[in-house]
Amino acid sequence: MMNDAQDHSKIVSYKFHHIDINKCKICKEFSCEEACFRGIYEVVNKNSEPQCIVIEDREDNCIKCHICTTACKLRAITID
Repeated sequence: MMNDAQDHSKIVSYKFHHIDINKCKICKEFSCEEACFRGIYEVVNKNSEPQCIVIEDREDNCIKCHICTTACKLRAITID
């Protein structure tokens, strides 16, 4: 029998940001919003099932500094 700890991730992809929304669901810190000085992220549904989203038309402002990827303790964000 296969190990039950298989990849249960559900990745939402934007142009070059990829967010594992299953990890977002257990987030309590929302550090992605705070960390990004370009205001690219917003966490919706904070009181139920949180989900980090890339705000429409802001992704092109990203300079790929990776502050968000290190701020997210759950490692939900990856950038190409």
